[in-house]
Amino acid sequence: MPVWGLIQARMGSSRLPGKVMMPLAGHPLVWHIAKRLHTMPGLAGIVLATTTDPRNDPMVEFMKGEGATVTRSPYEDDIADRLCRALDATGADTFVKVNADCPLFDPDLAQELLAKFQAANADFATNKLTPSYPLGYSLEIIGARAIRWCDEHLTEGSDREMMIKWIMDHAGDFTVAAMQSPVDLSSLNLTVDTPADYELMSQIFSALFVPGTHFGLAKVVDYLSVEKVAAGVP
Repeated sequence: MPVWGLIQARMGSSRLPGKVMMPLAGHPLVWHIAKRLHTMPGLAGIVLATTTDPRNDPMVEFMKGEGATVTRSPYEDDIADRLCRALDATGADTFVKVNADCPLFDPDLAQELLAKFQAANADFATNKLTPSYPLGYSLEIIGARAIRWCDEHLTEGSDREMMIKWIMDHAGDFTVAAMQSPVDLSSLNLTVDTPADYELMSQIFSALFVPGTHFGLAKVVDYLSVEKVAAGVP
């Protein structure tokens, strides 16, 4: 059954507007996510799930130029609607979903979780049920039947906006696969949500990015440890 990569993104972030198009090692942040998704074997394609807000137009045109399918919802805070539109546009059975504040998305970890998802014939898989990975390395794999169910049954705006959290809070109602890190790294914040986050991410990509490859979590942890030692931080 077709598995697609899905990037959930919009340009109207309140704390760091336009972050998805800000450069990291010479390329827009969203480009890095797409390239990392492309390294997962067997993906049928990549879809950008965004909204009709005109601020998203530059991102939309860029991602179309990169060969991505694009869907746009008129509802800014309705993730269930966004994911359903992406299903309709792609015919996907499963999405490997990445939020646009996670340029360090690790395709190797995602492939490991996808195998668990498929072996369990699951509705949803994540590494967030028991926090152990850094923020920014969150993984979410969701099947079409769970998306359709949520779109049909979730009526409160807050539930539709936080659809993934709702599924996690009601995990007993779905078939869920989970994954944990062998080392607890949950104290690390490696998302891009603020200018300070972006500055750190720029440093990481400047140090580790090599065209045509992707660096994983171990290299980032090693880099951060070396940087702390150099700065005299215990």
